[in-house]
Amino acid sequence: MLTDPAERRRAWDRMNGEVDRMGHLVDELLTLARLDQHPELRLRNVDLACLVRDAAADLRAQQPERPVTVAAEGALLVHADESGLRQILGNLVSNVRTHTPADVPVRLCVAREDGTVRLSVADEGPGLPEEDAARIFDRFFRAGGGAGSGLGMAIVQGVAEAHGGEVTVTTSPGDGLEVTVTLPPR
Repeated sequence: MLTDPAERRRAWDRMNGEVDRMGHLVDELLTLARLDQHPELRLRNVDLACLVRDAAADLRAQQPERPVTVAAEGALLVHADESGLRQILGNLVSNVRTHTPADVPVRLCVAREDGTVRLSVADEGPGLPEEDAARIFDRFFRAGGGAGSGLGMAIVQGVAEAHGGEVTVTTSPGDGLEVTVTLPPR
């Protein structure tokens, strides 16, 4: 039994951290299970440019030293499931926070080209070797055995595909990583 109050506090903090981690893992697994069942999306007009600006503001608040560039002027309406788009952005920004040093620049961009919408999150971090890039959407894959559950990119892909879209990754060691989500015209 722990009698030292400082040791008890550290043990309590570790247990709470583990409960939070497990809760997050369960949430991610439930999201993937729902996506596997091809759920009916709650489609409505969503301003994707606004969601991109919000994600950038959140990143700046969490890592004020990180240079963040945003290309999401005005409004860009898409007919989509807002919570799914927020999840895509949240996972992509979380990957930048987790897998790149806090001073590495990141760029968030959204644009419409010929009716197709392209959302990209690009960083100037360490990038990935080809064999890791090829597995980035595999469930439980963590490049370099890194942090996280290894489910975030599988969720990004699942949500994009549920919208009839796709996700691509451009990367190489030392050249950063860019994830592009392409959504079809609606």
